[in-house]
Amino acid sequence: MVEKGLPKVGELVVCKITRINPHSATAHLMEYDKEGMIHVSEVASRWVRDIREFVRENQYVVCKVMRVDHYHISLSLKRVHKEEANRKLNEYKRETRCRKLLEMSGKLAGKNERDIEKMQEFLIEEFGSIRKVFDTALKNANLLSRKNIPKDWCDAIVEVAKKNYAEKVFQVRAVLTLVTTKSDGVNVIKKFLHGLEKQGLGVHYIAAPKYLVSLTGKNYKDVEAKLANACENVCKEFKKIGEADFELKD
Repeated sequence: MVEKGLPKVGELVVCKITRINPHSATAHLMEYDKEGMIHVSEVASRWVRDIREFVRENQYVVCKVMRVDHYHISLSLKRVHKEEANRKLNEYKRETRCRKLLEMSGKLAGKNERDIEKMQEFLIEEFGSIRKVFDTALKNANLLSRKNIPKDWCDAIVEVAKKNYAEKVFQVRAVLTLVTTKSDGVNVIKKFLHGLEKQGLGVHYIAAPKYLVSLTGKNYKDVEAKLANACENVCKEFKKIGEADFELKD
Protein backbone atom coordinates (compact mmCIF):
# COMPACT_ATOMS: atom_id res chain seq x y z
CA MET A 1 0.00 0.00 0.00
CA VAL A 2 2.41 2.68 -1.24
CA GLU A 3 1.34 6.16 -2.31
CA LYS A 4 3.25 8.19 -4.87
CA GLY A 5 5.27 11.24 -3.90
CA LEU A 6 5.64 12.68 -0.42
CA PRO A 7 3.15 13.22 2.39
CA LYS A 8 1.70 16.67 3.01
CA VAL A 9 2.33 18.77 6.12
CA GLY A 10 -0.45 18.12 8.63
CA GLU A 11 -1.28 14.70 7.19
CA LEU A 12 -1.70 11.71 9.50
CA VAL A 13 0.47 8.75 8.51
CA VAL A 14 0.87 5.18 9.74
CA CYS A 15 4.47 4.50 10.75
CA LYS A 16 6.57 1.60 11.97
CA ILE A 17 9.32 2.48 14.45
CA THR A 18 12.56 1.10 12.98
CA ARG A 19 15.24 2.55 15.25
CA ILE A 20 15.43 4.21 18.66
CA ASN A 21 18.09 6.89 19.16
CA PRO A 22 18.91 8.76 22.39
CA HIS A 23 16.97 11.86 21.32
CA SER A 24 14.80 10.67 18.44
CA ALA A 25 13.13 7.71 16.78
CA THR A 26 13.32 6.72 13.13
CA ALA A 27 9.99 5.70 11.61
CA HIS A 28 9.07 4.10 8.29
CA LEU A 29 6.02 5.70 6.69
CA MET A 30 4.08 2.63 5.59
CA GLU A 31 1.92 4.41 3.01
CA TYR A 32 4.79 6.23 1.30
CA ASP A 33 7.74 3.85 1.77
CA LYS A 34 9.80 6.73 3.15
CA GLU A 35 11.77 7.32 6.35
CA GLY A 36 10.88 10.00 8.89
CA MET A 37 12.16 11.20 12.24
CA ILE A 38 10.33 11.82 15.52
CA HIS A 39 12.34 14.15 17.76
CA VAL A 40 12.16 13.42 21.47
CA SER A 41 10.32 16.74 21.97
CA GLU A 42 7.50 15.44 19.71
CA VAL A 43 7.06 12.06 21.41
CA ALA A 44 4.92 13.07 24.39
CA SER A 45 3.30 16.16 25.90
CA ARG A 46 5.21 15.71 29.16
CA TRP A 47 8.93 15.62 29.80
CA VAL A 48 10.55 12.49 28.41
CA ARG A 49 13.28 10.97 30.55
CA ASP A 50 13.74 7.93 28.33
CA ILE A 51 12.25 7.82 24.82
CA ARG A 52 11.91 4.04 25.13
CA GLU A 53 9.15 4.56 27.69
CA PHE A 54 6.93 5.80 24.86
CA VAL A 55 8.04 4.02 21.69
CA ARG A 56 9.70 0.72 20.84
CA GLU A 57 11.15 -0.84 17.72
CA ASN A 58 8.63 -2.54 15.38
CA GLN A 59 5.74 -0.66 17.01
CA TYR A 60 3.07 0.76 14.70
CA VAL A 61 2.06 4.34 15.48
CA VAL A 62 0.14 7.18 13.85
CA CYS A 63 2.10 10.43 13.44
CA LYS A 64 1.39 13.90 12.12
CA VAL A 65 3.69 15.23 9.41
CA MET A 66 5.29 18.44 10.71
CA ARG A 67 7.78 19.28 7.98
CA VAL A 68 8.83 17.89 4.60
CA ASP A 69 12.21 19.15 3.37
CA HIS A 70 13.01 17.22 0.21
CA TYR A 71 13.26 13.70 1.63
CA HIS A 72 13.69 14.71 5.26
CA ILE A 73 10.34 14.19 6.98
CA SER A 74 9.76 15.41 10.53
CA LEU A 75 6.99 13.69 12.45
CA SER A 76 5.07 14.22 15.68
CA LEU A 77 3.52 11.59 17.88
CA LYS A 78 2.23 13.85 20.63
CA ARG A 79 0.09 15.97 18.29
CA VAL A 80 -2.19 13.05 17.36
CA HIS A 81 -5.24 12.42 19.56
CA LYS A 82 -6.13 8.84 20.46
CA GLU A 83 -9.38 9.03 18.53
CA GLU A 84 -7.55 10.23 15.42
CA ALA A 85 -4.95 7.48 15.76
CA ASN A 86 -7.60 4.76 16.14
CA ARG A 87 -9.51 6.05 13.13
CA LYS A 88 -6.39 6.25 10.95
CA LEU A 89 -5.22 2.76 11.92
CA ASN A 90 -8.66 1.32 11.17
CA GLU A 91 -8.68 2.99 7.75
CA TYR A 92 -5.17 1.75 7.02
CA LYS A 93 -6.01 -1.83 8.00
CA ARG A 94 -9.17 -1.86 5.88
CA GLU A 95 -7.41 -0.40 2.86
CA THR A 96 -4.52 -2.86 3.21
CA ARG A 97 -6.97 -5.76 3.39
CA CYS A 98 -8.88 -4.51 0.34
CA ARG A 99 -5.70 -4.27 -1.72
CA LYS A 100 -5.05 -7.90 -0.90
CA LEU A 101 -8.59 -8.70 -2.02
CA LEU A 102 -7.86 -6.89 -5.27
CA GLU A 103 -4.86 -9.17 -5.79
CA MET A 104 -7.18 -12.15 -5.23
CA SER A 105 -9.59 -10.68 -7.79
CA GLY A 106 -6.80 -10.27 -10.32
CA LYS A 107 -5.63 -13.85 -9.90
CA LEU A 108 -9.22 -15.05 -10.23
CA ALA A 109 -9.47 -13.12 -13.52
CA GLY A 110 -6.19 -14.63 -14.73
CA LYS A 111 -4.19 -11.40 -14.52
CA ASN A 112 -0.47 -11.07 -13.94
CA GLU A 113 1.24 -8.88 -11.35
CA ARG A 114 1.67 -5.92 -13.72
CA ASP A 115 -2.01 -6.06 -14.75
CA ILE A 116 -3.00 -5.96 -11.08
CA GLU A 117 -0.74 -2.99 -10.38
CA LYS A 118 -2.19 -1.05 -13.34
CA MET A 119 -5.75 -1.82 -12.28
CA GLN A 120 -4.98 -0.73 -8.72
CA GLU A 121 -3.68 2.62 -9.97
CA PHE A 122 -6.72 3.07 -12.19
CA LEU A 123 -9.18 2.24 -9.41
CA ILE A 124 -7.52 4.63 -6.96
CA GLU A 125 -7.83 7.42 -9.51
CA GLU A 126 -11.51 6.60 -10.10
CA PHE A 127 -12.66 5.82 -6.55
CA GLY A 128 -10.04 7.38 -4.27
CA SER A 129 -9.34 4.10 -2.47
CA ILE A 130 -9.63 0.36 -3.05
CA ARG A 131 -11.95 0.09 -0.04
CA LYS A 132 -14.54 2.17 -1.90
CA VAL A 133 -14.29 -0.23 -4.83
CA PHE A 134 -15.34 -3.17 -2.66
CA ASP A 135 -18.01 -1.09 -0.92
CA THR A 136 -19.42 -0.36 -4.38
CA ALA A 137 -19.16 -3.99 -5.45
CA LEU A 138 -21.52 -4.95 -2.62
CA LYS A 139 -23.91 -2.02 -2.82
CA ASN A 140 -24.08 -1.20 -6.54
CA ALA A 141 -22.05 -3.60 -8.68
CA ASN A 142 -23.40 -2.07 -11.91
CA LEU A 143 -21.47 1.10 -11.13
CA LEU A 144 -18.20 -0.79 -11.64
CA SER A 145 -18.92 -1.44 -15.31
CA ARG A 146 -19.94 2.20 -15.77
CA LYS A 147 -16.44 3.16 -14.66
CA ASN A 148 -15.03 1.38 -17.72
CA ILE A 149 -13.74 -1.56 -15.69
CA PRO A 150 -13.48 -4.65 -17.93
CA LYS A 151 -16.16 -7.29 -17.37
CA ASP A 152 -13.73 -10.00 -16.27
CA TRP A 153 -12.39 -7.65 -13.61
CA CYS A 154 -15.91 -6.62 -12.52
CA ASP A 155 -17.04 -10.22 -12.19
CA ALA A 156 -13.94 -11.18 -10.21
CA ILE A 157 -14.17 -8.18 -7.85
CA VAL A 158 -17.86 -8.80 -7.14
CA GLU A 159 -17.26 -12.52 -6.51
CA VAL A 160 -14.37 -11.84 -4.14
CA ALA A 161 -16.34 -9.09 -2.39
CA LYS A 162 -19.31 -11.37 -1.72
CA LYS A 163 -17.12 -14.15 -0.35
CA ASN A 164 -14.55 -12.19 1.62
CA TYR A 165 -15.62 -8.60 2.21
CA ALA A 166 -18.09 -7.21 4.68
CA GLU A 167 -18.48 -3.70 6.01
CA LYS A 168 -17.06 -3.47 9.49
CA VAL A 169 -19.31 -2.24 12.26
CA PHE A 170 -17.58 0.04 14.76
CA GLN A 171 -18.53 0.61 18.36
CA VAL A 172 -17.49 3.83 20.06
CA ARG A 173 -17.74 4.14 23.83
CA ALA A 174 -17.54 6.93 26.35
CA VAL A 175 -17.62 7.13 30.14
CA LEU A 176 -20.17 9.72 31.24
CA THR A 177 -19.90 11.19 34.74
CA LEU A 178 -22.98 12.82 36.28
CA VAL A 179 -23.04 14.24 39.84
CA THR A 180 -25.84 16.19 41.50
CA THR A 181 -26.81 16.98 45.08
CA LYS A 182 -30.50 17.48 44.29
CA SER A 183 -32.85 15.44 46.47
CA ASP A 184 -34.35 13.74 43.43
CA GLY A 185 -30.95 13.34 41.79
CA VAL A 186 -31.41 9.67 40.96
CA ASN A 187 -34.55 10.32 38.97
CA VAL A 188 -32.99 13.32 37.25
CA ILE A 189 -30.00 11.25 36.14
CA LYS A 190 -32.30 8.48 34.91
CA LYS A 191 -34.18 11.03 32.82
CA PHE A 192 -30.98 12.19 31.12
CA LEU A 193 -29.81 8.62 30.49
CA HIS A 194 -33.21 7.67 29.10
CA GLY A 195 -32.87 10.59 26.70
CA LEU A 196 -29.63 9.09 25.37
CA GLU A 197 -31.33 5.72 24.89
CA LYS A 198 -34.05 7.39 22.84
CA GLN A 199 -31.30 8.59 20.49
CA GLY A 200 -30.20 5.00 19.92
CA LEU A 201 -27.26 4.97 22.33
CA GLY A 202 -26.56 2.12 24.70
CA VAL A 203 -26.31 3.06 28.39
CA HIS A 204 -24.83 0.83 31.09
CA TYR A 205 -24.22 1.51 34.76
CA ILE A 206 -20.59 1.23 35.86
CA ALA A 207 -20.48 2.60 39.40
CA ALA A 208 -21.90 5.88 40.65
CA PRO A 209 -21.42 8.45 39.26
CA LYS A 210 -20.08 6.84 36.04
CA TYR A 211 -22.05 5.39 33.14
CA LEU A 212 -20.86 3.69 29.96
CA VAL A 213 -22.44 5.13 26.82
CA SER A 214 -21.94 3.40 23.45
CA LEU A 215 -22.98 3.68 19.82
CA THR A 216 -22.35 1.42 16.81
CA GLY A 217 -22.27 2.12 13.10
CA LYS A 218 -20.40 1.50 9.85
CA ASN A 219 -18.59 4.84 9.68
CA TYR A 220 -16.26 5.29 12.65
CA LYS A 221 -15.93 9.05 12.23
CA ASP A 222 -19.70 9.60 12.05
CA VAL A 223 -20.39 7.30 15.00
CA GLU A 224 -17.73 9.02 17.10
CA ALA A 225 -19.07 12.47 16.22
CA LYS A 226 -22.68 11.51 17.04
CA LEU A 227 -21.70 9.97 20.37
CA ALA A 228 -19.53 12.93 21.35
CA ASN A 229 -22.26 15.40 20.35
CA ALA A 230 -24.89 13.54 22.40
CA CYS A 231 -22.62 13.46 25.47
CA GLU A 232 -21.71 17.13 25.08
CA ASN A 233 -25.39 18.10 24.97
CA VAL A 234 -26.15 16.06 28.09
CA CYS A 235 -23.21 17.61 29.95
CA LYS A 236 -24.23 21.12 28.91
CA GLU A 237 -27.77 20.69 30.26
CA PHE A 238 -26.79 18.69 33.34
CA LYS A 239 -24.25 21.31 34.47
CA LYS A 240 -27.23 23.56 35.27
CA ILE A 241 -27.97 21.29 38.23
CA GLY A 242 -24.67 19.56 38.94
CA GLU A 243 -21.35 18.39 37.56
CA ALA A 244 -20.95 16.52 34.28
CA ASP A 245 -18.13 15.31 32.06
CA PHE A 246 -17.38 12.54 29.59
CA GLU A 247 -14.33 10.79 28.13
CA LEU A 248 -14.16 8.79 24.90
CA LYS A 249 -12.63 5.34 25.38
CA ASP A 250 -10.26 3.42 23.08
